[in-house]
Amino acid sequence: MTAENQNDTSRQSLRPPTKRMLAKLKECLEKESSNVQMPCLPEDMKSSLAGLYKRGFIDTKMEKVNGKKVLCIYVTDYGKKFLSTDKERVI
Repeated sequence: MTAENQNDTSRQSLRPPTKRMLAKLKECLEKESSNVQMPCLPEDMKSSLAGLYKRGFIDTKMEKVNGKKVLCIYVTDYGKKFLSTDKERVI
C-alpha cells in the first residue's frame, strides 16, 4: 500500500459527514460538473471545509482564476462515490 493510499484510508475512517457537509459537497460537485468554469473556493465551503477534507471527500489545488492564483476545492473520486452510494450514512 502506498503512502498516499494509506493516507486516504485513514482519512476515510472518520465519522460520516453531517447533512450540512453533504449539502456543501453536492453544491461543489454541481459547480464542478457545470460548464461555468468556476471551481469551488474555500469561501463556498464555509465551516464544512475541514471536515470534508479530513474525511477525504475533497482535495485542493492552486489554479489561475481570472488571472489570479487561488486555492480551489475539488470533489475526490471517494467523495463522488460516497454521494452516489452512501446516502443513508449521515449524522
